[in-house]
Amino acid sequence: MKIIIAGATGLIGEALVKRLTGKHELVVFTRNVPAARKKFQGAGIHFADWHQPPSHLAALIDGSQVLINLAGAGIGDQRWTLRRKEALLWSRVQTVETLHRLLKACEVKLDLIIQASAIGYYGFSEDKSFDESDEVGTGFLAEVSYKWELAARGLQEVTKRLVVIRSGIVLAKEGGALPKMVLPFRFFAGGHIGHGRQWLSWIDLEDEVEAILFLLSSSKAEGVYNLVSPGPVRQRDFANTLGRVLSRPSLLPLPSFAVKLMLGEMGDELLLRGTKAMPVRLLNEGFKFHFERLEDSLRDKLL
Repeated sequence: MKIIIAGATGLIGEALVKRLTGKHELVVFTRNVPAARKKFQGAGIHFADWHQPPSHLAALIDGSQVLINLAGAGIGDQRWTLRRKEALLWSRVQTVETLHRLLKACEVKLDLIIQASAIGYYGFSEDKSFDESDEVGTGFLAEVSYKWELAARGLQEVTKRLVVIRSGIVLAKEGGALPKMVLPFRFFAGGHIGHGRQWLSWIDLEDEVEAILFLLSSSKAEGVYNLVSPGPVRQRDFANTLGRVLSRPSLLPLPSFAVKLMLGEMGDELLLRGTKAMPVRLLNEGFKFHFERLEDSLRDKLL
């Protein structure tokens, strides 16, 4: 199978490419080909620079059956200034639209497109549990996810099936949110954030990749899927579990006012508010999680 992958050098993309290398022919879209070549080695990998002429890109993607688009600037990498918020939205929508134009111009009709999104789509609640049938919520994360998915609907013109994956917080040994969460515990300064009642819907990186491969191999997969563990936890419970795994106390909470002072709107949405999402469709279709319990994932990643 020939698979186009955009966003391959990110946390999820890198792990996915390494799983697919040697099993499929891959076309990796990147803005830094030399760096991507150093990261990915193996037979059957082609590197496509976004800035190459359309005729060259057309030759690279000719004969492709699948597109997996994971591209987008890191939501929590920088404080949300107005300019940063515009960049977060632009990096997602513009990539989808560019891929759409390219596939249409090259007259490529794919069998499947897997398009990234996030559970931020649902907004926030301390009480409600969200599944794939729920409507869009409020807040900046919901706005970004909604516009991202709205742009992705246009891809239905160039594919037989479109799958949208709404991911939660991906737990990985290196990269992503977990190393930042671990740091204060390493210095015996860990604790819950804010009131600690906010939900944290997480997924182990291994399960994230396995879920994408599961959807890739399914001839019936279509529509929205929540990529989260079936075991979401409150933030206070996350902190207590992390402390137990690291043999560190979880006694020094980070007050809400300090989070807002340091990080503003980003801190409010990413740290002080939460979303309880459930992987209803994955479970109904027979996907088996390796890590359903938070403690098992943390021990695998940190010990």
